[in-house]
Amino acid sequence: MPAYREEHADRPGKVTAIRGIVFQSDGRSTVGRLFIRPMEALDRWVAGILPDLGDPQLAMHAGLHVEIDGSREYVAEQLVGSLYLDFRNGLNWTPFEKFRERDRGGWDVTVPATHFRGVDHAAVHETLQRLNAIEGHRFVGEDCTAFVERAFGARRLFADSPVLRSIGVDARVGDPAMPLLRDDIGLEPEVSQKLQFDKIKDLPDPLADAESPNVQMWVHRLLPAILVGALIGWLYSSASRRSTPVSSTARRFFK
Repeated sequence: MPAYREEHADRPGKVTAIRGIVFQSDGRSTVGRLFIRPMEALDRWVAGILPDLGDPQLAMHAGLHVEIDGSREYVAEQLVGSLYLDFRNGLNWTPFEKFRERDRGGWDVTVPATHFRGVDHAAVHETLQRLNAIEGHRFVGEDCTAFVERAFGARRLFADSPVLRSIGVDARVGDPAMPLLRDDIGLEPEVSQKLQFDKIKDLPDPLADAESPNVQMWVHRLLPAILVGALIGWLYSSASRRSTPVSSTARRFFK
């Protein structure tokens, strides 16, 4: 998920239409390259959706492509990056042109919401009404896919973790590259290739509840503690080695 400042925290007007769920792959995202893609790689490998050589990078962010006041395009999205976004309110209403600037050599595509399993026109209408009253959550409790699912009335729109499912554990993973699309939809060839549609259309229906713990979010939360713990352990070990007297035999050996 992109890391940015809270520039558009307030709803800019009335949401009058939902154009779909927009997927984005930032071509030069440091966060994506170092953290998001590596952490999701095992699930994607088990699901069989890792891109082949020469294929576009997979999506690593998703939001709601909406229309404001009947004319202006925005993306309602959950962002990460500042203390405000992480611990107070990560919901941003980003002008669509600014959203697309973040492609940076990558890509973005919008898929109609009714292309998702279990989403019909009535569900889209309900979501439209919900968006005009929705409140933002902090990122540490809700990532980009969880926000999309909450906006759609806690419908599961992204797959469970394939790795954990293979050992009998049902858990959300929050990976934008694993949307639960219907297998009978028609997509343009370019969109189909970017989403790896021929592979993701066979993802199993989710079993975990929309409110269940998100594996990826817990990794995000625990990783800093793990890194700090490792650093403290290394410093303690290093200090211990310096404070331990070296034997005369060892001193002769290292001369």
